[in-house]
Amino acid sequence: MAPGPAASRPWFAFSLDLAPAAASRHLHGLPPVPDFPEGELAEALDVDVVYDVHVPNWGGRVARLVEAPGHQLSGRLRPIAAGSWPVLARLETALALATEEFPVKVRTASGTVVDAHAFTPAARNASTQGPVSEAFLITLAVAAERARLPAAVVEKLQAEARIVHAVQHAKSGIK
Repeated sequence: MAPGPAASRPWFAFSLDLAPAAASRHLHGLPPVPDFPEGELAEALDVDVVYDVHVPNWGGRVARLVEAPGHQLSGRLRPIAAGSWPVLARLETALALATEEFPVKVRTASGTVVDAHAFTPAARNASTQGPVSEAFLITLAVAAERARLPAAVVEKLQAEARIVHAVQHAKSGIK
């Protein structure tokens, strides 16, 4: 009898993990990026992101996943071989200090709801002090575009990057 497929875990990618190579221009020394399955477009239910974790490599605050009843977050649902989970965890840590697994309910394009896990930075370091990382926001928009998220999602991320840039530069006295 031939062995069956290796067990996999459902992973919800919503941040730089949508297209990790997009971050390589900003982050030097990233671990090798494995070929993850493309997965399918999906949205996590009852969650959203807040920009409240300072990551030195990004020069400011990056996205952290939080519970938010009634909200949805676009991304990709990908099956990851159980043996590849530690490699994924190392990559997530290198991308944005996303060291914690966060259980999420995910609705696929077909309407099926499944349990999955996402990675997020730890809440214990949360703070609203300091700037939101413009480089992170720009890279997030690029990653979303490369992952072929819906155009409206990509446009929203691009607009957020422009707004943050304008607000933060206005506060600093326009240089």
